[in-house]
Amino acid sequence: MSTLPTPQEVLYCYADADEPLLNELEKHLSLLRHEGLITTWHKRQIIAGTDWTKAFDRHLNTASVILLLISANFLASDYCYGIEVQQAMQRHDTNEARVIPILLRPVDWQGAPFGKLKSLPSNGKPITTWDNRDMALFDVACGIRGALEDVQRLTVSTPPTMLPRIWNIPYPRNRMFTGREEVLKHLTDTLKTGQPTALSQPQAISGLGGIGKTQIAVEYAYRSYQDYQVVLWTRADTGESLVSGYVAIARLLNLPEKDEQDQMITVQAVVRWLTTHTEWLLILDNADDLAVAREFLPSVFGGHLVLTTRARATGRLASRIEVEIMDVEVGALFLLRRSRLLAPDAPLEQAIASDSATARMISKELGGLPLALDQAGAYIEETQCSLADYQQRYRNRRAQLLQRRGGLEKDHPEPVATTWSLAFEQVEQRSPAASDLLRLCAFLHPDAIPEEIITRGAAHLGPWLSPVEEDPLLLDEAVAALGAYSLVHRDAKDKTLSIHRLIQAVVKDEMSVETYRQWAGRTVQAVNEAFPDGSWQRGLFANSCFPMPKPVENLSRKPGYCFPKLHIYSIELEAMHMNEGCMWRQSYCS
Repeated sequence: MSTLPTPQEVLYCYADADEPLLNELEKHLSLLRHEGLITTWHKRQIIAGTDWTKAFDRHLNTASVILLLISANFLASDYCYGIEVQQAMQRHDTNEARVIPILLRPVDWQGAPFGKLKSLPSNGKPITTWDNRDMALFDVACGIRGALEDVQRLTVSTPPTMLPRIWNIPYPRNRMFTGREEVLKHLTDTLKTGQPTALSQPQAISGLGGIGKTQIAVEYAYRSYQDYQVVLWTRADTGESLVSGYVAIARLLNLPEKDEQDQMITVQAVVRWLTTHTEWLLILDNADDLAVAREFLPSVFGGHLVLTTRARATGRLASRIEVEIMDVEVGALFLLRRSRLLAPDAPLEQAIASDSATARMISKELGGLPLALDQAGAYIEETQCSLADYQQRYRNRRAQLLQRRGGLEKDHPEPVATTWSLAFEQVEQRSPAASDLLRLCAFLHPDAIPEEIITRGAAHLGPWLSPVEEDPLLLDEAVAALGAYSLVHRDAKDKTLSIHRLIQAVVKDEMSVETYRQWAGRTVQAVNEAFPDGSWQRGLFANSCFPMPKPVENLSRKPGYCFPKLHIYSIELEAMHMNEGCMWRQSYCS
């Protein structure tokens, strides 16, 4: 680990009943003190006769790391909802300090003001529930050691005193924010100062989960804070989240209705405030169900509204700004910065040539998805492996790495696999046909999948998709269900679908052996039905649907597969070799 220039002050916030656990934790952090990396302070160190409040406030304002020792005792104490924790969270949000919850005992703490922060131990299991308590405390100490390096990189480019007086963006500015200049310029130009704001249409930053929508909204807020008197943020993934967020906003605005028993009265008070006031920015994050979000928006308003959403269809509610994947160069630059192989403001040209080349290859393999690149960078930083080593590990252990988040990020704590798995479950509940369509697309080349494979080959695609041949409306509905989460893109002109290659990977990784075999077979039969004489090679599909034709082994020769003779050349499939129990990738034709 690199040497830190000065010791960082660590402040403990805890309940008196948990003092024995505090003592144990201090022992495990003693090496950090001996190395000169930290100094520690807690209320036991207050000298008799000293003003307790002033002493605590002084350290609360100077500490670089604030540890909240979470238990039922702590949640029941004055700390939890007092001014101390509010002040700590404000310093965390303005990037002056790092607040880390330490889970001591089992307790429901997710609804607390700090409930969305990344906690320690790293597995989310409270210390007292571990079979080996020393291992739990060791895990905590390692997490704090890692956080100390992060503290050195906390962004200080925007002095907190310059931010609007009312500001509740829950994330610090991301020093490694890379690219997205066109989207930010569009937002700035559309929401520019001097525009008749009452007529401004909400802007919906739309795209696939993990594409970086929230980061774009946060970056816009930090870049444009001087244009606003009030900057507000709330989760919008459910109606309950919106109600809770609006109640918190009412308290920030000190509205008379902020403490109403009927929270909908408080919500309506916020809506009225948005209608009658100007020079404000409100970000609704993860507003995937736009019908729900609509109920919380004023019909006329005097400020600026920005939504982040996976929905492709925004109707008249908002103007949609689609966020695309990063191109190979930008993705490589972001990966090098995130893995600490480049400084946050360094250009790609400053990277070592071999690192730059490997980063480009990884960027391409990860499909330019920012969340996947961030996960890769976190893994490389934490394990100190090389880019080439990561690339090899990814090729051999893709499923495990896509499930590993790493880091202490709270803006998107879930890894790629979990993010999309939740979306898959929601699609399955909404439309089984859409879920089957996703499985089919997982076995085809990701770009420009001809709809003819679905319509002509429908008879081979199971009970939910087979009616599509006679009723194209059913295909439209399935595509719309997937589009609600930006899982597929439809080109109406060319009558093709496209899908991100990592979505394909996660879909297939989650399949059982039986389901995998079933959909590999269905896909082959559907393509064979749609193009029985190799007609896909003519016109559009020869250049966009399939890769370059190349002779490979007949799929019907593989154990476990008995399909008709194929007349296609490069339908990409992954097959499971049942005899050897291993995974391998191949392109099939006959």
